[in-house]
Amino acid sequence: MARILGLDLGSYSVKGVLFEANMRGYTTKAYAEVRRAEGDRTQTLRAAVQELLAQQPLHADQIIVGLPGPALLTHTFTLPFTDPKRLEAALPFEVESQLPFDLSEAVFDYQVTGQKAKASSDLLVGVVRKEELSWLLGLLTELKLDPRVITHPGVTYQNLFLQAPALFEGTGEAEAVAVVDIGHERTTVAIGRPGVGVEFARTFAGGGKDLSRALAAEFQTPLAEAHQWKEKYGAMASAATTQGPDAERAAGAFVRGLQPVLRELRPTFKAFTARTRRQVGAVLLCGGTARLKGLAEQLSRDLHVHTQVLALPLEAAALVPAEAQPSAVQAYSLALRGAASGAKAPRLNLRRGEFAFKGDYDYVKDKLGLLASFAATLLLLLIASGVVRNSVLARNEAKVDAVLCSTTQRILGSCEKNYDRALNLLRGVESPAAALPKLTAVNLLAEVTQRIPAEAPVKLERIQIDLDRIILQGETDSSKEIDTLTTALKGHRCFKEVNPGKVEKTRDGQKVSFRLDIQVQCPDQPEAET
Repeated sequence: MARILGLDLGSYSVKGVLFEANMRGYTTKAYAEVRRAEGDRTQTLRAAVQELLAQQPLHADQIIVGLPGPALLTHTFTLPFTDPKRLEAALPFEVESQLPFDLSEAVFDYQVTGQKAKASSDLLVGVVRKEELSWLLGLLTELKLDPRVITHPGVTYQNLFLQAPALFEGTGEAEAVAVVDIGHERTTVAIGRPGVGVEFARTFAGGGKDLSRALAAEFQTPLAEAHQWKEKYGAMASAATTQGPDAERAAGAFVRGLQPVLRELRPTFKAFTARTRRQVGAVLLCGGTARLKGLAEQLSRDLHVHTQVLALPLEAAALVPAEAQPSAVQAYSLALRGAASGAKAPRLNLRRGEFAFKGDYDYVKDKLGLLASFAATLLLLLIASGVVRNSVLARNEAKVDAVLCSTTQRILGSCEKNYDRALNLLRGVESPAAALPKLTAVNLLAEVTQRIPAEAPVKLERIQIDLDRIILQGETDSSKEIDTLTTALKGHRCFKEVNPGKVEKTRDGQKVSFRLDIQVQCPDQPEAET
């Protein structure tokens, strides 16, 4: 079974949902949430993640993360083709035209949100600066976490629309549904249809922190105290009228604090309607701020759209308390992203290029492409080497042919470039070389003297050499030296037989005299006629 961890790195708290997935589906195994302290964002995030991993056995085979913070830029494009290769080729130029900085400083990816057959494609593009992504990956590496996917927080809700359509049952016959995730410092909007997927998404600054500030300004209290009071007693709309004048006064402050979010939500819904000609008919709230009592009712009044708080499926409700479910929705959706495969899996993943996950198919594919280019280069070098080698050999062969032609022309009177034929002609009877003897007395004498062992005390008194016979007479110390000499002479290929003659003592009795009769016949020399 694969263990998948959806990790929501919120600015107020860090949430994790652990799935156990197999061929039949997935099961929620654990949920944990840790509040972040005030201070440096790197230090507080590191401490919160460390505490989160210590709370629960959240060891996972793959980790899915939504890009934290409001640094992500979102753009929508419509390109006049559907072929993925053409989309990949054209999109960088479209993205660069919308950026206030150079494209080389950014990482981007896209999600197809709609297509008309062979006509056009609607794309949702997420862009982040490389320095922001590098910071996040560096921090996670310190914590020994290597996420397979870092995605657009809005696209994470793609799998809620596709795999959990039951969550949208209360939205009636709405043409489109908006999932609005109001966090502490950021709000994410994902608009789509159950069974179809996300069609429009964006993130922008603003959220629960603005409500806490408005409350602190209203009652002239420190921000930390205002935030604690909001969590414990905060309410809006009709939920505030039953809790006394302070609650109603606080509700008015919350309404003022909510205005930055509303100023972004209204044009977001209008932009979606302008692109699709469909109205947003329902809003599902999630995120930490969605815990505020009466917030859904207040948004229904302000947006004139049915609004309700999004609850998790029953299989997750046993592990995630009801009051924590709005905060857990994004982590749950991220875990769904890891469990999805095939057409159900969103494409958008900011781990691309130099930031690619080392076990990812795209990374391996890129490396295979590099290896293929190396192989092609090596093949070209081998071909070039072969051409050069053949060219050099051809020149050398031409020189050899010229020398052979010159030699045969001088000896035979005709030019012959075929080596075997030239050799046969030079050996033939019609050749002047045929008159040259194959063996001479000088050759045979040299062969005999070379084969007399240097350590053998042999004194030759007579040497008679004919082309078919050699007679040696001399003295040596003992018959043993004669055997040594005989054996050495038999090693020559042309000495067919070596026959020792009479061996006897010299007159003084200190040495022995000998005679050797050697029959000469080389293997390629015909036997002499008798």
